[in-house]
Amino acid sequence: MSVAAQTWSRSNLREFAWTTDRILAAEIEHTFSHSPALMIFANQRLGEFGGTALAGRGRRPGTTGHAVVKRVTLNAHAGAARMAGAYGEHNVAPDSNTRLAEGTWNFYSHGLALAQHELDINSGDVAVANFLESQVRSVLRALADLFADDIYSTSSPATAITSLDSLVSAGDTVHNLSGLTYTRYNARGVSAVGTAPASVSFASGSFAAQGLSDMRTCWSNASEGMIQPDAILTDVPTVDRYEGVLQPQERFAGAVAVADGSFRALAFKGTPVIGDRKCTAGYMYMLSLGGDEGVALHTVPNADFTFDEWKSSSTQRVMVRPLFLTAEMMIGNRQYGCNKLTGITD
Repeated sequence: MSVAAQTWSRSNLREFAWTTDRILAAEIEHTFSHSPALMIFANQRLGEFGGTALAGRGRRPGTTGHAVVKRVTLNAHAGAARMAGAYGEHNVAPDSNTRLAEGTWNFYSHGLALAQHELDINSGDVAVANFLESQVRSVLRALADLFADDIYSTSSPATAITSLDSLVSAGDTVHNLSGLTYTRYNARGVSAVGTAPASVSFASGSFAAQGLSDMRTCWSNASEGMIQPDAILTDVPTVDRYEGVLQPQERFAGAVAVADGSFRALAFKGTPVIGDRKCTAGYMYMLSLGGDEGVALHTVPNADFTFDEWKSSSTQRVMVRPLFLTAEMMIGNRQYGCNKLTGITD
């Protein structure tokens, strides 16, 4: 007697895995396009239309270790000196101005669950593929949506990644480095450069009255030579507020394509101003992405929006394929390249 086509055989498990892996690769492009932050920090490939400005710019895949460790330079190495002629002595002391920021791994998961009954009533290769596609899309979007919420969270749970609000701050402790102890490890907000960490203010207010002025101050305080923000992320109403104060010719000249080509953004000092519906109302982040100083999402190779193997239930006609993400957001020296505004209103 021939074996029925729909079984939990090893052959079919391989087939399901092969199918879901290829569906996931395509769905990531479309799912991440719903949030600019997801496209910037979590995008894994160049996309169907080739490489574009900010896709994956803030992503650092392939990190391993018990934690994410980043060397943060908090001051210039004191060993630089002029030599007293060709036979002068050079410095051999180690750099004493670098400290280690240590971020703990955070774990996200969802499960792609399939019941034998669902496969029974979706018989045929095309029907099964379409069914799997819809399930992969639902699982991926749910996980990506949760992750995007955590990127912008202003009250993150202990099990979430470190949010932008926590990374771009002052007078607090992030990744075991205290802004009060290390006064050069603080974003500068809109306060005068050199303000004590506990007194740094990020507060803005009415955009009509002070929005552009605060943006200029925020940008200037984030800039250090050629280290400048690569992207400005804010809520959609603030993008509208910004566009409303520009002259028509400025809107036209300042429009730039970013992310995967599906986002268009105005520019401020040549940097895209991108509206994200996930962004907390009234917040604006000016971010340097990746590199030694910027914000970057670190992920491990086998848990980077990656499916595990299929697992079958011993008590149900069901099997599950878990989707995992293990990640942490890190930042270099917070005073360089990154800053934020809060409390923006009309």
